[in-house]
Amino acid sequence: MLKSKTRRRVAVKTAAIAAVCGGLFFGAVPAIASMTAAPLPVSYSCTAGTGGVAATYKLQMDITGPLAPAPSSTVVATWAVRQPAASPSLLAPSAIPVTERVVFDGDALVTANPSIVPSELRTVGATAAAVALASNAPLPLPTVLITMTPTAAGVIAVQPGAFGLYLEPAAGPGSGKEATLYDCAVATPAEASAAALLITVKPSVAGTGTGTPTPSNTPTSTNTNTGTPSPTATTPEPTITVTQTKTSKPKPTKDRQIDETPDGGASTGGGGDAGPDARMIILGGALMMAGAAAGGLVLRRRTATRG
Repeated sequence: MLKSKTRRRVAVKTAAIAAVCGGLFFGAVPAIASMTAAPLPVSYSCTAGTGGVAATYKLQMDITGPLAPAPSSTVVATWAVRQPAASPSLLAPSAIPVTERVVFDGDALVTANPSIVPSELRTVGATAAAVALASNAPLPLPTVLITMTPTAAGVIAVQPGAFGLYLEPAAGPGSGKEATLYDCAVATPAEASAAALLITVKPSVAGTGTGTPTPSNTPTSTNTNTGTPSPTATTPEPTITVTQTKTSKPKPTKDRQIDETPDGGASTGGGGDAGPDARMIILGGALMMAGAAAGGLVLRRRTATRG
């Protein structure tokens, strides 16, 4: 009961922080693959037990993961919360027997650009080994795993969020009474954003050496065949000239007559056979007319004399 109530309070706090952190993260941090080289400090406001006084702790966030996984592969990010480098630390409020163990239950903000994995608050948990602790001894903080499967290339961000530390029997849940040790929420969202892990998912590259002949064989074969041209290829083909003699009748001239007179009317404009010269006929006709006129005058004069 204590655990479920605490988780509800943490979820409410983290939901408010998530919207702010998501915008700060993608706006301020370059989208490149990275693996945190050293834990980064993040300020948390932690309350001891239930109803205790909140205090600020500078916890070390150690988030690591693969640098460049391929799409459809399983990507595992590791989130480890380390104790502060200086006081105060998360201490056991009282002695813890070996029959009990510390349980870590936290929220990690997972976002992606583009949406190659669901963007959500991922609840993850882990249990530390059962060891006996003296009062005020630093609590062992277990490491949690965040598993994702990207569907395509892109950038995944894993950002630390709120968490709770609980004490439960080593035999497992339900075997005894649970107790809340600390309930922690992010006090400085910008620090949590800076401590986020960025994973760049790159497209998988197809391998080589499949046994298929390389294209270099084809140019080599072509060069060999064309290096020494055959006589047929280089000698120009002979040109065969066909001379065709066409005999045509000469065109008729103005002073040339047609050898034969066609039957019927002339269809080509030719005349008949040549006869007497027309000038002689005209001259003969003119003489006859002159003779007739002269004879007429003689007869007229004779008639006039007789009368």
